[in-house]
Amino acid sequence: MKKKSPDLLYKFPKKGKQAVKVYNKICSELNMDGNVHLDLGSFSTTTMNPYADKLIIEQLGKNFIDYGEYGQTKKIHDRIIALLSGLLNVPNRKSINGTATLGSSEAIHLALLSHKWYWKKRQQSLNLNTAKPNIVYTSNAHVCWDTFALYFDVEPRKVLVSSLNTYPLEEILKTIDENTICVGAVAGNTYTGSIDLIEELNKEIVEINSKNNWDIGIHVDAAISGFVLPFLKLKESKWDFRLSLVRSINLSGHKFGLVYPGIGWLIFRDGFFLSKELIFSSHYLEKPIETYTLNYSKGASMILAQYFSILQHGISGYKKIIKKCCKTAEVIRKRLKQSDYFEIVDEGILPVVVFKLKTADAVDLDEFQLHLKAKNWMLPVYDIPGNIDPNKFMRIVIKENLNPAMASQLCDDLISVYQKLNNYRL
Repeated sequence: MKKKSPDLLYKFPKKGKQAVKVYNKICSELNMDGNVHLDLGSFSTTTMNPYADKLIIEQLGKNFIDYGEYGQTKKIHDRIIALLSGLLNVPNRKSINGTATLGSSEAIHLALLSHKWYWKKRQQSLNLNTAKPNIVYTSNAHVCWDTFALYFDVEPRKVLVSSLNTYPLEEILKTIDENTICVGAVAGNTYTGSIDLIEELNKEIVEINSKNNWDIGIHVDAAISGFVLPFLKLKESKWDFRLSLVRSINLSGHKFGLVYPGIGWLIFRDGFFLSKELIFSSHYLEKPIETYTLNYSKGASMILAQYFSILQHGISGYKKIIKKCCKTAEVIRKRLKQSDYFEIVDEGILPVVVFKLKTADAVDLDEFQLHLKAKNWMLPVYDIPGNIDPNKFMRIVIKENLNPAMASQLCDDLISVYQKLNNYRL
């Protein structure tokens, strides 16, 4: 039988096939993917309650932007904004504002746009130049900060984080000026899970603003920690809207918000910080609607899934899940430390375990990664941008589905693979 040319895979088919055959064909191809439940590097939620799955399927065809047809969905969206605003300690509950996004990247872009517009309007009111806005953030920020600066014509002033779990506060303060639209802070960076000194940053910028008659605010990227820190009983410094200069915060619902990808949230301190010029009013289908988004059309299912998770778990449920994840993370840290093969580099606050090999040249990391993949574990190996440490790092994200038995097996496999490869070298 003559084989079909691979080129046919990239040509629009002339004839369709039965749904069951299409389903089986795609599933057969997807078997080549890794097991999503064993992806140690991904923060994305992989399991939800069966009733959440049912709700999502039933709402898949609903376009959120059709406010006229789906007015109740819009009310639920606004209710979530109010709930999250309370969680993040918005000071004025009568002036809350925010939006759902496709993820934290869109949320950060929208937030920084609002900071740019706020700065621009203030500059104009003082008859000052608006030609050279800049934004200050650290090298361990997500790449979407770089894309914002490029796409929206803002000078990126990226401050180098030169060593693990340090925060270059003095360098940041030296970098800002009258054209700084915003200073970015990260509550749980993707590389080490560390939390910036946001309270100290706020205090210093308050003094700088007062001294220079500036009005520079802070955006907090809480994609990782936004649904974690509010449920932990920590005595650490404040990081949310309790700080006077924190004007916007983004959270990721599809991380520890316990919702499938993709859903992010942007919450403003006050509606005052979202310029009306950025809100578009348009007549669409039935009546005028107002939007603040980079993506006009958006599925409603994950917004509703977020509401499901909030109602299903409540504060007590989120606390229980986060506490369990943090406990599992601590068990993994302890096992890896005891082995004396690995060095833990995360701060131990969030349910994220970041580590490196104690002896950098003991084993080949690419080989180490392949051996773990053979055991079905997907472990990311990466460099930290700007870090002077030549070693590569590994990350384990502790999600709800990683139970104690799986965590124990993971540690056994990490240790045994290291021993095996190290013995090869001896």
